[in-house]
Amino acid sequence: MDRDPYAVALSSALTEIQTAYPDINHSFIFTQDNTIVSQDANIDQRTMNRIMESFEELKEKTKTIGDIQNFQINTKTGDFTLFAVKDMYIVFETSENADKNQIYAIRKVILPTILKVVDTIESSSDDLAENYLQPDEEITHKELTVDTLSGFFAGDSVQIDLETLIELVNSGDPNEDQDDILENVDHVRIETFRGDSTLCKVKEINDPNLKGKNLVRVPEKICRNLGIHKGDTVKVKALL
Repeated sequence: MDRDPYAVALSSALTEIQTAYPDINHSFIFTQDNTIVSQDANIDQRTMNRIMESFEELKEKTKTIGDIQNFQINTKTGDFTLFAVKDMYIVFETSENADKNQIYAIRKVILPTILKVVDTIESSSDDLAENYLQPDEEITHKELTVDTLSGFFAGDSVQIDLETLIELVNSGDPNEDQDDILENVDHVRIETFRGDSTLCKVKEINDPNLKGKNLVRVPEKICRNLGIHKGDTVKVKALL
């Protein structure tokens, strides 16, 4: 895939965290080689560059004490807090009177929990790929148009028409019970025309206005992971 799943998960988490914690004015993520992974829409490039340069200077001065896991810059209008997560660094700009306990909870509890979930999903996806996909196995696929699912509770499942799922499993039996079809289809593989792909749980499209339109509804975080957008075309394969 084009993007580290941890980076995608953290980016999504920071968006929700900023909504839940108004004391966090800005946030961004960068890697050890100073590549910006994610940033909120309102933070400017000059501010990010200044923080990364300060961090590099600090690392140069403290080589003898090992890796820096976190540090803080205090200003007249607020604080900049930097801390390490995996091989990335997260920066929060907080207001002057921000609750330090909240920031601590985000750093020590919320974000590590999210990463544990990502680890579990990645491990499950690898197991599914190994169990379901054999090297020369031919699987029926359809080309569907992407529609995005947004919001904190969008989940990890894509949504597809029942009729499309029936086609994907090559049922061929018009009398087969629809509930049986849904029960037998556990996951689908979403694949871009660049070759990036991921396994997703699948549900029937729940919006009657979107049925019958050759759509696959994909959560935004999966779209970001695959580098796809609303209106793009992807290949969808059913896994039984």
